[in-house]
Amino acid sequence: MPADHYAQSGERWALGAELVYGPIAAELVASSPHPLTGRVVLDAGAGTGAASTELHRRQARIVAVDLSAGMLAWHAASRPPCAVADIRALPLGNASVDDAVAAFVLNHLTEPAEGLAELGRVTRPAGAVLAAVFGNDSHSEARDRIDAAALAAGWQVPDWYRQLKTAAAPILGTAAAMAAAATAAGLTAVHTGVTRARELVRYRLGHPIFATWLDALGPHRAETFASRAEEGVREPMEPYRPTVVFLRALVPGFA
Repeated sequence: MPADHYAQSGERWALGAELVYGPIAAELVASSPHPLTGRVVLDAGAGTGAASTELHRRQARIVAVDLSAGMLAWHAASRPPCAVADIRALPLGNASVDDAVAAFVLNHLTEPAEGLAELGRVTRPAGAVLAAVFGNDSHSEARDRIDAAALAAGWQVPDWYRQLKTAAAPILGTAAAMAAAATAAGLTAVHTGVTRARELVRYRLGHPIFATWLDALGPHRAETFASRAEEGVREPMEPYRPTVVFLRALVPGFA
C-alpha cells in the first residue's frame, strides 16, 4: 500500500481545502449524463467527502474508497460505507456499481489509465465515469504568495509533493490528455467561489503538504502565520478560479 501523505490532514482539508474542492466536485457530479437518484455510485478518492456530499444530495447510494484512513475518518459516523483502498486495485467486483466518480485522484498516478481502467471494470455497462483534475494552465499569484510566505517562515516543500507535481499531475492536465487516457482505459468519452484572502489561505493550508509543519508550529503560531499570509495576499483579491479538466465517459455496452 502506498504511503498515506494525507493522514494528518482530515480536519484541515474539510474546513479549508474543500472551499475549492467542494464546488468543483459538485459541478463534476452535476455533469452526469443521467440522473443518479437511487443508483449505486462509487466515490473513488473520496477524501473528506466533497463528492459524496453532492451525491447524497442527489439521493445516490454511495460507496466510498480512499487511500487515506485519516481522510475517511472525518465525520465517519455520518459518512457512507467506505474502505481504505488504492484506486488501481479497487476491492469491488466487476460491474458492481452503477456509476463512478473520481474527483482529483487520478492526478496522483503516473499511469492514470490504470485507475481509469479499474473504474471502468467496477462500473456496469452504460454507467458513467466522471473524473476531474486541475489543468496544467491553472495558476494563481495570490496562492503562490501563501506558499512563499510559508517558505520564508520555515516550511519546506515535501519531496512527495514535488514528485507529484512534476511526474504525475501534468499527465492529465489537458482535455486531450484526459480523453486519450479514457480511450486507453476502454471508456467512451462524452471541462468555486473563493473570493477573499482568508478563504484562500484556509484552502491552501488545508493541503497535506503543510500538515507536519503546521502541527510543529502549534495552534497559536499557525494562526499567527495564517494572519500574516492573509496580509500577503492583499485585498481586494482576484477570485480564485482554477482551471479544471473534467471527464464524462460511459462504460461501453448496454444497461
